Amino acid sequence: MPFEYIDRQLCVTHKGGVIPLKDVVTRSPDPIYVYDLDGVMDRLEKFKGSLSVPHSVHFALKANNNRLILSAMAQAGFGVDVVSGGELQLAIDCGFSPERIVFSGVGKTVSEIEKAIQLRIKQINVESPQELKRIIALAKKIGRSARVAFRMNPDVHAETHPYITTGFRENKFGMDRTFLPELESQVREAEGAVTLVGLTVHIGSQLKQLEPMIEAIEKTKEIHNELQSRGWDLKTFDVGGGLGIHYEDGNLAVDEKAIAQYGSAVSEATREMGVEILFEPGRVIVARFGVLIGEVQYIKETPYKNFAILNTGMHHIMRPCLYQAHHRLLPLTQKTVAPQLYDIVGPICESSDVLGKDRALPILEQGDFIAVADAGAYGAVMANAYNSHSLPKEFVVYNGVCQATPSKVPVSF
Repeated sequence: MPFEYIDRQLCVTHKGGVIPLKDVVTRSPDPIYVYDLDGVMDRLEKFKGSLSVPHSVHFALKANNNRLILSAMAQAGFGVDVVSGGELQLAIDCGFSPERIVFSGVGKTVSEIEKAIQLRIKQINVESPQELKRIIALAKKIGRSARVAFRMNPDVHAETHPYITTGFRENKFGMDRTFLPELESQVREAEGAVTLVGLTVHIGSQLKQLEPMIEAIEKTKEIHNELQSRGWDLKTFDVGGGLGIHYEDGNLAVDEKAIAQYGSAVSEATREMGVEILFEPGRVIVARFGVLIGEVQYIKETPYKNFAILNTGMHHIMRPCLYQAHHRLLPLTQKTVAPQLYDIVGPICESSDVLGKDRALPILEQGDFIAVADAGAYGAVMANAYNSHSLPKEFVVYNGVCQATPSKVPVSF
C-alpha cells in the first residue's frame, strides 16, 4: 500500500522504508499534498506490461501536473497527452520530447496550434472541421506539415458521472462519421500541410466497465478500416484513457487486476490493425498515490450534526463538490476510542464545501490531521485560491527522499 498505518501512524511507504506523514506536515503550516512517486512509476510499468500490441503510453497530464512526477515519467521514456498550450509548454519543460506529445482538447487557439506545429509533436487530435481548417492554414503559414488524427465520437454512453462522459452524441467532444467527407476533402486539398496519421477515441473518465470502451474501439475501428480502404495510410490508433478506480477502498490488487483485464481486452481488440496503439491513462496511474492533508481547526457539535472543520476543502480538492465524489478520510494518527459520525467540511463560504458526510471516525480534536485519500488525480491540478486562500504545497517521496516540488523545471533524478 502507498499509504498505510504503521505503529498507528499513517505513513508513505517506499523502497527504503517508511516516512510518517506527521513528519511531512511539519514542513508547512498550510494544507499539503504528498505523492508516492515510487508507486506511480511502478503503476506505469504495470500498465505498460499489460499491453501486447505495438504501443506508446501517453500520461494524461490534466490528471496531475506535478513537475517531479512529470520529469520522472519523461526520463523513463513515457509520453504525455496535453490539452492546452500551458500543458504543452510544461511537458517540454519537464523533458518530454515533442515526438512523445499528443495534443487533445476541443478549443485549441491559434497560438497553441502554432506552438504544436513548430515543435513537430507526435499528433494533434482534431475535434472539428473548423479546427482542421485552422491547422492547415497555420501549417502553410509556418511552412511545416502537421500530423493530425481525427477524434471520433462513437455515440457510446459510458456509465460514469455525466460531467465526465465524452463519447455520447450529446457531448461536445469528437465527430461522427458524417464529418468524414468534409475532413477528407480538407486533407486532400491541404497540399501536404497536414498528414492524416490516425484516429482517436475517448468516451470518458472514471470508467470501471470494459464493455463501453471496447464498443467504442470497435465502432471507431470500422471508420479506420473505411479510411484505409480509401487509400489513407494510417499509422496510429489512439484509444484514449478513462480507466477508473474504486474510491471506496484502497485495494491496489483490485486496480492491478482491472489494468490487466483492460490491457488484455484492448490488445485483443486492436491486435490485427497493424498500427501503433496510443494509450492516455491518467487517474488509474496517479490517483492512489497522492493524499491531501488538512488540520482540524474546530469541532462544532449541534443537535443535528457533528462538524470537523478543516483548513482545506473544496478549493483544494474539487471532486467532492463537483462530482459528489467519495474519498476515504484517514486520521494521521489512529486512536483506540470509539468512532463518532462527523461531517468533514472546509473553510470556504459555500455549503458545498464538504469532503465527507456522516463519516465514522475516532473522536476528533482540534489540531488533529486528516488525509484525503486517493487524491493523486484531479486534486492539486484543479485547486484554486477561492476566498484568497493559499494553494497547497506539494511534496514527493521518491527513492526514500521526501522533497518539495520546485517551481522550476526540468528536474533530474
